[in-house]
Amino acid sequence: MSAPAPLDRAKGIVPALPTPYAADGAPDLRVLAALTRDLLDAGVDGFYVGGSTGDGIMQTHDERVACIAAVAAECGGQVPVIAHVGTPDTASTIRLAQAAADAGASAVSAIAPPIPLERAELLGYFTTVADAAPVPFIPYYFPKRSGVEFDLAFLAEMVAPASVAGVKFTSLDLYTLNRLTRLRGGSLIVWNGHDEVLLGGLVAGAAGAIGSTFGVAPGLYTELLRAYRAGDLSTARALQDRVTDLVAALVGVGVMPGLRELLRLSGYAMGEPRPPHRGLGAPQREQVADLWRALRA
Repeated sequence: MSAPAPLDRAKGIVPALPTPYAADGAPDLRVLAALTRDLLDAGVDGFYVGGSTGDGIMQTHDERVACIAAVAAECGGQVPVIAHVGTPDTASTIRLAQAAADAGASAVSAIAPPIPLERAELLGYFTTVADAAPVPFIPYYFPKRSGVEFDLAFLAEMVAPASVAGVKFTSLDLYTLNRLTRLRGGSLIVWNGHDEVLLGGLVAGAAGAIGSTFGVAPGLYTELLRAYRAGDLSTARALQDRVTDLVAALVGVGVMPGLRELLRLSGYAMGEPRPPHRGLGAPQREQVADLWRALRA
């Protein structure tokens, strides 16, 4: 197994990978590896495996490790693999973090557990996992999914452990994103997490982005990042408009099933979604087909 790539290389466009499923309902690692290879060839800067896009919390421990290992093997140390290892309990999260590191992950990440917790309990979850993780740790802040809003004081405590390398920040609150990027002397790597505000997140200080829609249009996002870094804000704005239209279209049919259908139309055998997720009906599939043709135009 190749040595994992340094996490600093993930300062850019990092697709959050969905999980393809075989006919028996198990993760289809062959298709996952093929998607990984094609996105590598498209110039992405890393991968986020097992997050909400990849159904991580709906999979068994062994399934999650197998997906991480398949992506890491395909990367061969070219770009970092960030493995989401969050579970509802601390001990299971730490076990999965160790397994992810053994499978080749450059870093591990976790969202707030989906259970009611006091502030001290929530902070304890993040700091305990960060201290125990054998590779750098990246808290995943997604208040719409976790139901928990963090203020700046909490964020400052959350990122205090030296093993915390950055934050996946999936919120439209770019004010807080900007303040987060300045904690710890600006040493944190902050990834913007809502694709529809990618340009705004970069302007606010994000070093890159982790996004669900990157896998269906990687060139759109790598071009936007290049334009921004080159100071060509007119081009970056025009590309952000295209991103916004893409996200709006997917919201109209359901983001996750829409993404899976776009990948299926692109030649990847994604299989049936894992229940309780559902697929698209015929009218929605036709809408996605129109979107797919527009993306290829």
